Amino acid sequence: MKLKIFVSAAIASLIIATAGCYKDVYYPDFDPNTPISFSADLQPVFSKSCASSGCHDDGPAHKPALTPGKAYNAIKAGGFIDLNVPENSMLYRVIKSGEMPPTGALKSTDVQKVLYWVKNGAPNN
Repeated sequence: MKLKIFVSAAIASLIIATAGCYKDVYYPDFDPNTPISFSADLQPVFSKSCASSGCHDDGPAHKPALTPGKAYNAIKAGGFIDLNVPENSMLYRVIKSGEMPPTGALKSTDVQKVLYWVKNGAPNN
């Protein structure tokens, strides 16, 4: 009887100990403590890789518009970010998966910047 209780307690302890584990991926060339600026860090990436004609331009052919002056409001108002669970943000998921941009995946550090920007409340800075 004592063995059953011990085994049950050991299993429960193991489940509780591993359930709280969270694996965050850090890239060696990216410092997660660096503040992310939308205008200085993300907008240049969007302008270069996403805001071309026929994609996420002023039109836009595909939402959200990612051109300077429109990108922040389009992302925030369009439901492309999830401040409660940043990893579920559509913006983050499509670039992390490599689905966007179709011209080739973004650098891993740029993908990580998007995630940290959302994790920090997606400020308009």
